[in-house]
Amino acid sequence: MSHAELYRPMVILLVLILAVLVSALTVIKAAYDYRRLFNDHQVLVHQWDELQVEWGQLLLEQSTWGGHGRIESEAEARLQMRVPEADETEIIRNEQRN
Repeated sequence: MSHAELYRPMVILLVLILAVLVSALTVIKAAYDYRRLFNDHQVLVHQWDELQVEWGQLLLEQSTWGGHGRIESEAEARLQMRVPEADETEIIRNEQRN
C-alpha cells in the first residue's frame, strides 16, 4: 500500500469529524439564537400586556374627564359659570328671505 492509500481514509475521517463539529456548533448557535429571540418575544408580549392595561386606564380617565357632568362642575367651580334661567334665555331667529 502506498502512502496515499494510507492517508486517504484518515483524511476522509478528519473531514467527517470536522463536518460533524461544524454542524454541532451550528445547532448550538441556532438553539442559542432561538432562546434569545424567544426571551425577547416574551418581554415584548409582557410590555404589550402592560400597554393594553394602561390604554384601558387612559380611556377610562378620558371618559371621566370629558363627561358632561365633569365639564359642568369644572365650569361652575373654576369659571363661575352657571346654566341660565329661562327668563335669561333669548332665542334669535334668522329671518332672511330669498
